[in-house]
Amino acid sequence: MPISSQKRSQQRAQALKQHAELETFTNNFLTGYSASDKGIYCCEGCSGCCQLAVHAAYPEVVPVAEGLSEKQENNLAAYVKRLKAALPEITSLKTYLKSHRQKIGPCPFLDTRGRCSIYSLRPLSCRALLSTRPAAWCTVDFSELSCWDKQAYESSLDRQVVAWPTHYVAATQSFAQGLENHLLLSMKQEKGWSLSGNFAMMTWLEHTSKLSERNITTTQQLHDLLTNSGLDHPLLFNLSVSDQTTRSPT
Repeated sequence: MPISSQKRSQQRAQALKQHAELETFTNNFLTGYSASDKGIYCCEGCSGCCQLAVHAAYPEVVPVAEGLSEKQENNLAAYVKRLKAALPEITSLKTYLKSHRQKIGPCPFLDTRGRCSIYSLRPLSCRALLSTRPAAWCTVDFSELSCWDKQAYESSLDRQVVAWPTHYVAATQSFAQGLENHLLLSMKQEKGWSLSGNFAMMTWLEHTSKLSERNITTTQQLHDLLTNSGLDHPLLFNLSVSDQTTRSPT
């Protein structure tokens, strides 16, 4: 196997291993949570959280980019086009997140029935997001709620379970963050740098440039690649080199 293909396979294997660990942790959590007569409202086709800006570690996009169908590739290309068009107006994290709901649109891997077409390969951030409230709450823009509605919502949350002030389970998100950190550390040890950020954007980058196979040794090379792809924006990715973070969302 060529060295470049071997590196890609290693990243793929590492990502799938972390996904399996989170799956085990989540199943154990759900067993205990359901025993207390509480429920999780996530179900097939609800897709509310898929309207968000999905985050991932770069190794997670490798297996997705490897197996894109023609339809998925077309949907991904259309998403990236909308993303690029919206970038000039994105000046803060708040406008970045709002743009996904209003202009950029949902995850490009949703099918026409609102189901995830890459469900078995979805990133840690998707796997960890478990809703303790009905699915309708996952599409609410909380910046548009009145003070009274916000207070009523927040008072209804179980702070021992959720990542307050959201209604999503804290334990799975915390565990997933640890697994993602492990993925990024492994990537940094192998390459001297690590990359995380917008899941769809990085999938497109891997699909079009095979970044996982490239012998990139300087951050300037990576910045040049992102610039040439029209995706060099600080809110889209987090680039970490050695013990210093050179780009991160603000």
